Amino acid sequence: MKRNVPTSNRLRTYLGFDASVPAMNSSRHNVSEDRQTILRRHSRYSLPIPIDLIIDILLRLPLKSIARCRCVSKLLASILVRLDFTDSFLASSLARPQVLFACRKQDKNDVMFYFSTPQPQNPDENPSSIVATYHMSFPFDSLSRCSAVSGFGCIEDFRIIKGRKTPRRVWVICNPSTGQSFTLPKMETRKRIWIRCFLGYDPIEKQHKALAMTSQQTKAEDHQVLTLGGTDKLAWRRIECGIPQYGSPGPHNICINGVLYFKAQANRSSNGDDIIICFDVRSEKYSFVKVMEKLVHPAAALLNYNGKLASVISQSPSHYIFNTTRSFEMWVLQESEKHEWSKHIYIFPPLWKHISGGQNLFFVGVTGADEIALCPKSLFREPFYVYYYNLKRGTIRRVEIQGLESKHFFILACERHWIVSLLLGMFKQSEIVCPCPKHLPRLVVTTGVSYIEK
Repeated sequence: MKRNVPTSNRLRTYLGFDASVPAMNSSRHNVSEDRQTILRRHSRYSLPIPIDLIIDILLRLPLKSIARCRCVSKLLASILVRLDFTDSFLASSLARPQVLFACRKQDKNDVMFYFSTPQPQNPDENPSSIVATYHMSFPFDSLSRCSAVSGFGCIEDFRIIKGRKTPRRVWVICNPSTGQSFTLPKMETRKRIWIRCFLGYDPIEKQHKALAMTSQQTKAEDHQVLTLGGTDKLAWRRIECGIPQYGSPGPHNICINGVLYFKAQANRSSNGDDIIICFDVRSEKYSFVKVMEKLVHPAAALLNYNGKLASVISQSPSHYIFNTTRSFEMWVLQESEKHEWSKHIYIFPPLWKHISGGQNLFFVGVTGADEIALCPKSLFREPFYVYYYNLKRGTIRRVEIQGLESKHFFILACERHWIVSLLLGMFKQSEIVCPCPKHLPRLVVTTGVSYIEK
């Protein structure tokens, strides 16, 4: 009679791990077999698995299981950084876009955490519940700025670095998909006034780059670039700018099709020309686009609208979004070299003031279904809603997020169409903080109001 092999052993053998196949008559074998005999039996019954088949199996696993696999064996760790696997995983991720939230929890100890929610693709579907996922968290000392680009977070913090007694400003890159994070090396500069840093992504070369600059009396100087990943040691390289940049080092930036955009002014005057800086991540060249003053207002959001840069701002006097806001503007960049923008005005439906509450909202991004998402800046009471305004229909719906650990947190950054990323090659083992996730708690998202017509 043939003996059944335990499922766990079959799976481990199938994936190429060391798991022996039990013999049919195990009782006949001496339990005191030496180690060499056992190893020979392992080799005899272990069959090589084609890499393509292993990749196909890994692509069917949930994200947290894939994250664990990188810590299991060198074979799996090497597969997870292969270009063919990351490309296949990227294609799968694009089919299931997410919205990534970077949040600051205010408690006895300040904590930074990430969670994501599925991005609605069909405005006609209104499921009773949507599941959101918690990804990672870590403590911080004095977090001031945070952004998200192509599945990665870029965070500014003040930390005590090894060998120092006082904290200094550092920039941390983290991958919420895998729980990895590492600190960027210190920027070599003699200027100690201020440093601001942006993260960009080149989809052609599939490279992430950090762009940093010093800021003295609001003027950006000493521009440097650092390429993440590869075999070389991480090091900053100086580049030429040629475009005067002024303005406070705010967090407003977005990377679209390999171009990093952020707000600035062309001179130090308070009435100076307002511009949006364009940095080509691949060529490392600067350009700029002229804009109206209100499009560099702190409340103006830079968004990706169908692959084009868009700036969205409320038409209320304060330019912020409240329940009393009646409309908002969206300016879409049509031709950067000619500085041409197209203007679109959208009206909130009458019931907007009854469902949006009295909170200050901000624009998150535009979904693939031409819905613009908004959410509160902070949560001090339940429930927590995300609102979706349909740009074609002029309708709105809201999604209630339940199950958050704390009622006191601030939304620091959001990335619409968040792509779950497994680009592990950019994280060197000597630099990463790599907690293998044991339990990833889930957040429950339930749908509240459906469409509210004008």
